[in-house]
Amino acid sequence: MKENILSYDEAVAVCRENQHVVGQLFCGEYREFGQVHAVVVAPASKLDKWAFTKYYQKFNDSVQALAFYTGTEYDVVLIGKDSTGNIVCRDLSAHLAFAGSSPDFFTELD
Repeated sequence: MKENILSYDEAVAVCRENQHVVGQLFCGEYREFGQVHAVVVAPASKLDKWAFTKYYQKFNDSVQALAFYTGTEYDVVLIGKDSTGNIVCRDLSAHLAFAGSSPDFFTELD
């Protein structure tokens, strides 16, 4: 079942509406990635997201990273880095669903 499929214009709007997530901590099993570095438009399919992530690693720019993609199905992803400095991405919708189900998620711990 395909979920979160957006047109490019819809993805741009969702991306713009969720820039407040930048700087927040990743949640769930992605918590080890620390803070969200960017909220960007990406291809919707897993394989194309993988390629997008590799291009983002190379260019450090979402527009250049998306230039290879010729499809019409998009999603919005969060960009972060793993412990070795490699770029990682997680679907915005998954992050928001987890954060919404864990009301104390954003509480800072000493």
